[in-house]
Amino acid sequence: MTREFDEYRGTPLWKAVEATLRELVATREVRIDTAPEYVVGYVCRELAAKRVVATSAVERPS
Repeated sequence: MTREFDEYRGTPLWKAVEATLRELVATREVRIDTAPEYVVGYVCRELAAKRVVATSAVERPS
């Protein structure tokens, strides 16, 4: 069974978005009331769909 946003988990984009959101939460610049994995996945999906990230950012390292 696949989880939502599995295609982005482990990619450089996922790691960057996750770290950035974690930092914003830690500094109390934003508050996330939804499951953090969902927010990270959603942001990754939207950035990829809007083609504002390099293709290599959504490829899993081998």
